[in-house]
Amino acid sequence: MTELHYALIAAAVVVLLLLLAWSKWQERRQVRRLRERLGTPEIDPLQAPSPGGAAAGGERIEPRLGELAGESAPAAEPPQQRPQLAAWIEDPMLDCVLELRCAHAVDGVAVIDAAASLLRLDVGLPAHVLAWDGRAEQWVVPDRFGFYSELLASVQLANRRRKLGDIEASQFIAAVQQVAVALEADFDPPEVPLLRRRAAELEAKIAQFDVQIGLTLQPGDGAFNPAVVSRSALAIGLVPDGERRWLRRSDDAVVPFSARLAADDLLLLELDVPSVPPAAQPLRAMFSTASELAALLNARVVDDHGKPIAPGSIEAIEPALQALYEQMRAADLEPGSERARRLFS
Repeated sequence: MTELHYALIAAAVVVLLLLLAWSKWQERRQVRRLRERLGTPEIDPLQAPSPGGAAAGGERIEPRLGELAGESAPAAEPPQQRPQLAAWIEDPMLDCVLELRCAHAVDGVAVIDAAASLLRLDVGLPAHVLAWDGRAEQWVVPDRFGFYSELLASVQLANRRRKLGDIEASQFIAAVQQVAVALEADFDPPEVPLLRRRAAELEAKIAQFDVQIGLTLQPGDGAFNPAVVSRSALAIGLVPDGERRWLRRSDDAVVPFSARLAADDLLLLELDVPSVPPAAQPLRAMFSTASELAALLNARVVDDHGKPIAPGSIEAIEPALQALYEQMRAADLEPGSERARRLFS
């Protein structure tokens, strides 16, 4: 080799060392900035012992999304708060939940990127991904500034419109497998027949209680004027919900029933029985509203067969409604609860 060759090799080595040093300097600067921004300690919060020295004896909080409040912290480190989306709470009756255990802590950006395909999965049922925040000791929506070693992936088994079948279950498991590979995580895949059986059982339970009660207003003469119907609905306190549709809202934001002007010129009042808490007395509220609208619109209240509703109809319906409520409670399904609203949405 000539002196030129040795000179070129030496120059290449120097350039590589400079690049390595520059990369390390950039890495340290970014980490320092991130720690300054988040106010995190020098150690990994996922590996740090919990306050009071109990590293492994603490009990986990069940997965829940909501506003993540900062917990008590040493005086040198003020509590942190992260806004979270109000959404999913794990329900063993409704959800298939898989836990992913990462080989090492993974940064939030990698978690979000890996979970994106799972959250876009089109199986017709809600899917969610949460991460265990060791510092806050809660399951949270992955944050791009966080570091996580445990995740939850879930899919709802059924609702009133559809259930998880073999194809959808296989797609969900495959999507979770992709997340696990991307994050170097382990998980225990469930058997597809088991998921299918659980979904079928939940679908059968939904079918037992999928009950709607309706009242119909027919125009006394001619046809309803949509503008007049809208003014009348607003006058008695109904709230617009899109075109030609209105809601009755109670003081606690419960929707006891809805009203809509159908294409065949009938005004329909509809009560979705399992989705409304009995304390709101939705049946009486709907009958009362129907009477008010009938007076304002010169209309008559009829049943599904066009026959006038008798004055004592509500007394005849209420015992059957109360029996349905009791059957729902016996099936561990409280009318109007979050569980019921998820199933009958």
